[in-house]
Amino acid sequence: MKVRWLAAICLLLVMALVYSGSPALAQDGEQLTVDSSMGDLLDNPTAREILEREIPVLATNPQIRQANGVALRALQAYLPAQLTNETLAAVNRQLLESGARRQPGAGAHPVQAVVDARAALQLETIRLWEGRAPGATGDAPTDTPTLTIVAPDGATNFGSAVIVAPGGGYQALATGHEGRQVADWFAAHGVTAFVLTYRLTPSGYSHPAQLDDARRAIRWVRAHASEYGIDPNRIGMIGFSAGGHLTAMASTISEDGDPQALDPVERVSSKLDFAAVIYAPTMIDASTALGEALSRALAGRWPSAQTRRQLNPAQNVTENTPPTFLLYTSTDPVVPPRHGTAYYDALREHGVPAELHVFADGRHGLGLAMGDATLSAWPQLLATWLRERGIVGTPE
Repeated sequence: MKVRWLAAICLLLVMALVYSGSPALAQDGEQLTVDSSMGDLLDNPTAREILEREIPVLATNPQIRQANGVALRALQAYLPAQLTNETLAAVNRQLLESGARRQPGAGAHPVQAVVDARAALQLETIRLWEGRAPGATGDAPTDTPTLTIVAPDGATNFGSAVIVAPGGGYQALATGHEGRQVADWFAAHGVTAFVLTYRLTPSGYSHPAQLDDARRAIRWVRAHASEYGIDPNRIGMIGFSAGGHLTAMASTISEDGDPQALDPVERVSSKLDFAAVIYAPTMIDASTALGEALSRALAGRWPSAQTRRQLNPAQNVTENTPPTFLLYTSTDPVVPPRHGTAYYDALREHGVPAELHVFADGRHGLGLAMGDATLSAWPQLLATWLRERGIVGTPE
């Protein structure tokens, strides 16, 4: 009995947090049933006596008042051993036979729609285009760029959004430690996160397919901002390695919306309001093995001058580039920190707020670095920067 008692207390505490929606208003004198709110049942002496006799572990629970807006029947999903179908039927019969009715003038306890707490764990993934993406050669998952939505769900929603671009050298996507983990971190800080799955070079997609996917993602989030409680002027992007390069390109090559477009998503801008570039190349040319490999993968052996320029975001910074947070390590063998300093210098030259952190040691692809006592401090540095920019925290 003690175990059941404690379980009931815990479950009812949860119930206080998970019911929401439009209330069903009860009228004074209305017949009470198992579909009435717990508050209305407990306020009626006759109904309360029935509950205390038939389901004492529930009716006498000191936390029961936290479920005032929950119908008795709805609690069955959380207390199946105590609220069997037979028990509910017995209680309902006694309520009807007793003629127990809602007390006139009693405090209002409208029945709320109960939301299963597990719903927060169900992720929604949407296609960036309803049909094929521009330039797509098929309908396979590798041809279909998507966004997977990780909402705060229980944390305070500060009305900001971030698109998360995992790395992988444009050859693959590190959607775990540079995707879902990062999205969960942002959601826990009250920012709605959208993990971007963009098209890759092994599937036959070269520049500008990846940039098209990123800009479409920004537009999609902005066009649907009201559905997720997002301020359309507080949309950012974070990218790691190749995803960071994509973030820097999207930051420096944005497009205005076309007000005449038939597609409502295309009517809004792809401009970012903030960005975080994490151990990402910002200068891609043939002078380094990395630059040559990425340049060939994205644009072939002989890219045009315009393409070369687009692939080098450090050359494209303007005063319209969003405030940017940058992170690198001195011992990264893949992307040396000069990519960060070059981008930082360009940002500062154009008056763009920027913050650069270079750690002494650290491998490439560290993600949130949760297993490293030193490097794991960088997400807190990002959180402080976001707070100072008004991205995390209630805007004034």
